[in-house]
Amino acid sequence: MEYGICTQSAIAIRKENGHTSEMVSQLLYNELYTKLDEKPEWVLIRTEHDQYEGWIPAKQHHAINESEFLQLKDSKLFIVNQPVAHYKDKIVSFGTPLFEPAECAAEMPQAFQPQTMIDNARKLLGAPYLWGGRTVMGIDCSGFVQLCARSAGLLLPRDASQQINCGELVYFLQETQPGDLAFFGNENGAITHVGIIIGNEQIIHASGEVRIDYLDQTGIFNKERNLHTHQLVGVKRMI
Repeated sequence: MEYGICTQSAIAIRKENGHTSEMVSQLLYNELYTKLDEKPEWVLIRTEHDQYEGWIPAKQHHAINESEFLQLKDSKLFIVNQPVAHYKDKIVSFGTPLFEPAECAAEMPQAFQPQTMIDNARKLLGAPYLWGGRTVMGIDCSGFVQLCARSAGLLLPRDASQQINCGELVYFLQETQPGDLAFFGNENGAITHVGIIIGNEQIIHASGEVRIDYLDQTGIFNKERNLHTHQLVGVKRMI
């Protein structure tokens, strides 16, 4: 087995081995991965933190040996809690894991802290939406939730369709608490969106940009457009 670590601020993970292929996620600085396969100019990887698979350019692959991988895998993490920060010679984005204390980061909590997730989520208000994105320069709904959760001590899968399998179901909207995750779907029942409930019938989520909207039994209501933009499927409490 071969291993690697991201040494760039961010690396695009693509669905197929080509620059025109869809970006399905991003590696952030210091994130670990396993090398699964390779083709000319491309490497197939599986990320360690969420077991996500995709292709990265071979010239951005940075190999490490198994002992280095295992040591870093078991290291204490400090999560960047600012939208953008300078760390050594890198510009790093919110949610980036560090292996040592830094002014721009806080130690990852041992237990999930919902209020920390909400406080950090608010720091990203206005960040533009980008399919597959996981940085403040472009982030999608599930990447936003995943990174905010990690900063608060909770490791979640990458996609909303996977995240809905975590936690416990909250049956009634009036019983929700700040920090619960709300999931939304299309007419075919597929999970297509996720956001963080922040209380006062409001939700913070990435749709066009990271924004706060109202949440009711139907779904997300955008007051600016005077319509419901997402249909509510369910709410889960991450415990």
